Amino acid sequence: MKKATKSVKRRRPFDRTIILFFMVLFFIAISVGIASQLSMYGKYKQEAEEILVQIQQEQQKNAEYIREKEYYNSDAYVEKVARQQLGLVMPNEVLYVNNSKN
Repeated sequence: MKKATKSVKRRRPFDRTIILFFMVLFFIAISVGIASQLSMYGKYKQEAEEILVQIQQEQQKNAEYIREKEYYNSDAYVEKVARQQLGLVMPNEVLYVNNSKN
C-alpha cells in the first residue's frame, strides 16, 4: 500500500511580500479615510455651533420684536402718539402753551 502524501505547498517570500504590501496599503487607505472623516466632523461641529449662536441671536431679536408689538398695541403708545403728534389732550385736562422764546 502506498502512503498518502500530502502535498505541502510552500509559500515563497515573494508571495508574503506582496500580501504584506497590500495589507500596508489597505491600512494606509483606511487611515487616510478616517483622518478625512475626522476633519469633516470638526468642520461640521464648528458650523453647528455657529448656527446655534445664530439661532439664539434670532430668538432674542424675536423676543424684542414681540415686546415692541405689545407696546405699539398698548393704550400707552396710542396716548403718547395722540399727545405728541396730534396735540390731543384727555378730557378735563388743560393745555398750557408757552409762547415766549428763550
